[in-house]
Amino acid sequence: MSRGATVKDVPAETFINALAAHFKETAQMEIPDYAEYIKTASFKELAPYDPDWYYIRAASIARKVYLFGGIGIGGLAKVYGGHARRGTRRGHFQRASRGVLRHALRQLGEMKLVAKKKGKKGRFITSQGQKTLDVIAKQLVAKMPRADFYDAMPEMKEEVEDIEGEGEGEAEGEGEAEA
Repeated sequence: MSRGATVKDVPAETFINALAAHFKETAQMEIPDYAEYIKTASFKELAPYDPDWYYIRAASIARKVYLFGGIGIGGLAKVYGGHARRGTRRGHFQRASRGVLRHALRQLGEMKLVAKKKGKKGRFITSQGQKTLDVIAKQLVAKMPRADFYDAMPEMKEEVEDIEGEGEGEAEGEGEAEA
């Protein structure tokens, strides 16, 4: 039986990895030449170890735009920001590098997954982008095992009906015995 699914029905890590693999396979996304040298935030010491980090970040951004429409570069910088450790001084929150986010959003826009709306701030998912992300989510849901809880629901309804039916009969019988 085919089940419909959206991005919200799939765990984030599973979905992001699948979408990143899709981006890599389709080769529609162009990785910048400097991607192996740059850091994702000023508080990071090193660049990411994973050679496919750019695809993963772009997939994560696409998911965030899907879930929270109207999010812009500043909002994404807050989401991907983190704790800056400053040696003996107290740590503080710092935002992520906005150049990486800007480039990834531009790439997603060229792929027609996200777009700007007139009169509104931020980026929004397009109908083509929503369709692409939902198709990937549906494929992942089809691979996931269905929880036993959902299969047990019809059996529980039958048991509840049986219990309710027995309770009514006993109440009538008790009333007659007392009279």
